Amino acid sequence: MSLFIENLGITNTVIIVITIFFLITLISLLFQKTQSISLLKRELFHLNTTIHDLDQQAKLIIKSDMELQLYQQKIEDELNKLSLIKNIITTSINILDKEKLFHQINEKVINDIGFKKGLILNFETLDPLANINLEPHKIQSLKNILKYKKNFIKGQQFLSSDSELYKEFVNVLQCKNILVAPIEVRDLTYAIFIISDLLLPLEIKKSEQKSFLIICMYLSRCLDNIDLFEELEIGKTKAEKKVKEKTHELLKSLQKIETISKLKTDFISSVSHELRTPLTSVKGFSSLLVMGKFGELNPEVKKRLEKIDLNVNKLVDMVNMLLDIARIESGKTEVKIASSDIVKLILDVGDFLSPQIQNKKIELSTILPEKVLVLMDKNLIERVLINLINNSLKFTPENGKIMLKCEELLDKVIVSVTDTGVGIAQDDIEKVFAEFYRTATTAGMPGTGLGLSLVKRIIDNHKEKIWVISELGKGTIFNFTLKIDKNE
Repeated sequence: MSLFIENLGITNTVIIVITIFFLITLISLLFQKTQSISLLKRELFHLNTTIHDLDQQAKLIIKSDMELQLYQQKIEDELNKLSLIKNIITTSINILDKEKLFHQINEKVINDIGFKKGLILNFETLDPLANINLEPHKIQSLKNILKYKKNFIKGQQFLSSDSELYKEFVNVLQCKNILVAPIEVRDLTYAIFIISDLLLPLEIKKSEQKSFLIICMYLSRCLDNIDLFEELEIGKTKAEKKVKEKTHELLKSLQKIETISKLKTDFISSVSHELRTPLTSVKGFSSLLVMGKFGELNPEVKKRLEKIDLNVNKLVDMVNMLLDIARIESGKTEVKIASSDIVKLILDVGDFLSPQIQNKKIELSTILPEKVLVLMDKNLIERVLINLINNSLKFTPENGKIMLKCEELLDKVIVSVTDTGVGIAQDDIEKVFAEFYRTATTAGMPGTGLGLSLVKRIIDNHKEKIWVISELGKGTIFNFTLKIDKNE
């Protein structure tokens, strides 16, 4: 029995030990599981955090993608509107007719803006200038409204959606979203532009408003250009008519002038011829009397006869000059153009007039090239040089200076006669070549007033230029051109 008890005690002890072992094992496993659960919780937390971050990122990506799509759609919409405006400008830029201009506003244009229907009414008459898909009865209803209220639209960018007129338009068109704007040219309203019925049943976008406004502004600019063109055309027509009338009047006046000029030339030529014979006779007898061929004369008589002889000489010179001018004007003087050395001619004329130059104690100088062949009538150009140098001698006081100059310039020579004489006032310069014209500074000096007129006609007959540079009290420069002979 005691042995049984001892065995039973051993068994209990084993059981207790085993139980303790199992408990320890269970505790150990429980601890391990707890650690695993804690670790899994941490991993789960990290996973949740990651999932949340990924979710936020996904939302941002979706949002960005949506914004990008909207932005892309907006850009595409803007590009379409720009393309619309470009097409309108391209197709209408050269249009100068108002009817053709409004024909450009068609269904495609209205659709490209984003609408289905459109109407342009003349502001004054309310007649349709363009109609896109709008029913006649609605047009008539709009005209009835505008007949008394159209002035509310003047000066506005858009008709306000809060205005009573806008609400009346909406009621007539049975459409919630419409755009109404004036087409203005300068300070005047030319037309009213109305569009309605959006293609997409949404609200009107800013791009659609902007496109509509730009088209209104462009039509205004085109109408302004057409008005300006029409004004120019009217002005041009009037100007052309006036030019034709004035040209006709000028031709008639020119014919009269030519007739009068011919009569004057013929008269001068005839009178000069008639005067030459008696003057030659008077000159001959006065010279013989002064020389004492008919006997000795009283000193007083001789003195008066000398004055008569001097004045007869002046008359003879004047008559000869008038005959020369008349011959040139009538074309009876033949201009014989030939190649000749202008430098030699200048020197020869200078030598010919040297006694008069020396007698007045004038210093004569020259600036000349060695030789220049020009195309000229030598005899006529000689007269030009003699007249110009004599003119300088006449109006240059003693101890003055005269310079003869010739310089080459491209295919021309410029011949100059410069003096240190009394000079010419600026108001008189343009008149010095007129017949019988005497300036205020030369009125009391001897001369006929025909020499420079003859010079001008000779140079004109050579188809060359002559001009004067002068200043009172500082002298005068006469310049004329001749063409260089390039064949030599």
